[in-house]
Amino acid sequence: MPSTQRGQPNFMLVFDFDSTLVSVESLDELFARSMALAPDRDARVQEFQEITDLGMAGEISADESLTRRLSVLKAGRTLVDRVGEEVSQHLTPSVERHIDFFANNRHRIYVISGGFEELIHPSLIRLGIPPHRLMAHRFQYGANGDVTGMDRGTAMARGGKPAALQALVPVGSPILMVGDGVTDLELRSLGLVDRFVAFTENRRRESVVEKADDVASSIDELLELLELFDGS
Repeated sequence: MPSTQRGQPNFMLVFDFDSTLVSVESLDELFARSMALAPDRDARVQEFQEITDLGMAGEISADESLTRRLSVLKAGRTLVDRVGEEVSQHLTPSVERHIDFFANNRHRIYVISGGFEELIHPSLIRLGIPPHRLMAHRFQYGANGDVTGMDRGTAMARGGKPAALQALVPVGSPILMVGDGVTDLELRSLGLVDRFVAFTENRRRESVVEKADDVASSIDELLELLELFDGS
């Protein structure tokens, strides 16, 4: 395992988004809002969330999880934009306490998410992270402005988080990945990041925690780890 001593370059920090930087799953939030008037709303929202959890735990593939959820999503641009703003009000508590850290370290912070950039951008604005430091899916819209699926031209759609990471983060510096799901852990097992920190403030997935290099239950604990790793 590569190590970083004082005097060597600081880690590039790559964060997951859903259940990491924010306390919610943004696509789940969009689906819940889209079901506002459905008589069986609660049951359908629960089913949607269960599909999300299956994907995050690695029990089904991330692609299958996303495909199944998009197949039942009915939403337009206006609702997408509104939910993106609402999600930005659900920053993870320790993330909100350390907004200055994100703004001050934006030169070495990236966000890679299996979610959708339209739902993520408002939160990045609050954190002071430039939009070009994000790789995520992008919605595809029909002529009437309704979501019809996802844009298959993005790096995320073509190759998931491994392709997104390689397209986004410069080669040469050590990389630390922070996230809560199996797709985040996968980047470590593929050797694409030097260290993986399982972030458990919102969700603790034992299948992810047991294989992580380190565990942080808050940004406070992550900052303590960073002091050990790179003297930041």
